[in-house]
Amino acid sequence: MAEYYKGRRVSSREEDGLPPISEEKIAQARASFAAFNAHRDAVPEDQRIHLSSRFGDDDFGDDEVPRNPDGTRKDRSEGHG
Repeated sequence: MAEYYKGRRVSSREEDGLPPISEEKIAQARASFAAFNAHRDAVPEDQRIHLSSRFGDDDFGDDEVPRNPDGTRKDRSEGHG
């Protein structure tokens, strides 16, 4: 059964009637992440940039963000990308 957290619906693929992800797709995703991490780790420390927390996981730890009645964030309106 789907649960709601901070106005967002959270459920499993099976709960939504979707088939489980194949082992092949999971292996492809892990290989992609490994390739990305290798590329990222190859950048010298003095050339790395840090993205502000605006680009991080701010949806699950910031109760101060104003929300619309449907649970969406007011600061993320449509048309702004």
